[in-house]
Amino acid sequence: MAADPKQSEVMQQINEAFQAAESKLARLREAVERNTELARANGKAAFLKDKKEQTHRELGEAVWQSIQQGRLTLPAGFDRFLTAIAAAEKASLDHAAQLTDLLREGEEAAERLKVAKPPVAKPPVAKSVARPQTVVATGAKKR
Repeated sequence: MAADPKQSEVMQQINEAFQAAESKLARLREAVERNTELARANGKAAFLKDKKEQTHRELGEAVWQSIQQGRLTLPAGFDRFLTAIAAAEKASLDHAAQLTDLLREGEEAAERLKVAKPPVAKPPVAKSVARPQTVVATGAKKR
C-alpha cells in the first residue's frame, strides 16, 4: 500500500515548519543567554564602580580627618578642595542649627497653646432629625 502523495507532502511541510521553529528557538535561546551574560557583566561593572567610589569616599574622609587633626598637610594645589569641604561642612552645621531652632520654636508655640487655651466645652450634639424623602423619578418607565 503506497502512501498518499498529498499526505506525504503535508508531513514534509510539517517537518519543515517544525525544523524552522526549532532553529528559531535555538537562535532565541542563544540571544537570551548572550543578553544574560551581558546583564551579569554590566551588574558586576556597576558593583565594582560603586565599591571604587565608596573606597574613594573613605579615603577622602580619612585624609580630611588627618588634616583636621594636623597630622597631614597637602600641597598648595589642594587648597580649593579644602576650602570647599570646610564651606560645605559649615553650611551643613548651619542648616542643622536652623532646623533645631525651628523645631524648638514649634515646640514652644505648641506649649504656649496648651497653657493659654482653656479647654472649651463642646456644644451638645443635636439629635438628628429625619429629613423628608424626595422623589427622584416619577411615573413608570417609558419605552
